[in-house]
Amino acid sequence: MKSSSQKEQLENMMKKPFPKRRVEVIRLLMVKEGRMLYGMHRFSKPEEAVDMVRPLFVMADREMIIVMSLNTRLEPLAVEIVAVGGLTACSVDSRDIFKHAVLNNAAFIVCFHNHPTGDPSPSQQDRQITTRLEKAGRILGIPLIDHIIIGEDDFYSFREHEKIAMELPGNVA
Repeated sequence: MKSSSQKEQLENMMKKPFPKRRVEVIRLLMVKEGRMLYGMHRFSKPEEAVDMVRPLFVMADREMIIVMSLNTRLEPLAVEIVAVGGLTACSVDSRDIFKHAVLNNAAFIVCFHNHPTGDPSPSQQDRQITTRLEKAGRILGIPLIDHIIIGEDDFYSFREHEKIAMELPGNVA
């Protein structure tokens, strides 16, 4: 008897329309907040990328993470501060990094963050996020070209220290 009542309930549910539910319609809008002057040649060395973003870190008293989107020619499309942390750490999800890249139709990304102590040596957390970003970039088809830690007068490039395995394509458009 119980199974027939369950069957009847199921049949009744199938006959009745489901209640209507509101679905939000959204629109994404990118807003340019400013421009940086940059020559129209692609980066060939990490120093060139660091020179472009260092002014964003000059007055920072906390860790910040910045992502730069690059086109297929490795020319910068846009730069965004994706996270601001504390004195010794800054937390960010891979999705926050790649959201910027997807919205900019980027072919590649470069991530930067600062160490307010002035020492650009990578921490274990820095190594872990670099590995996560490499994996996420491969999945999304937006490879991580480099992760650069900016210190007081120096920087650490994971690419220069051969900690990023991705080969730059020789046929970059």
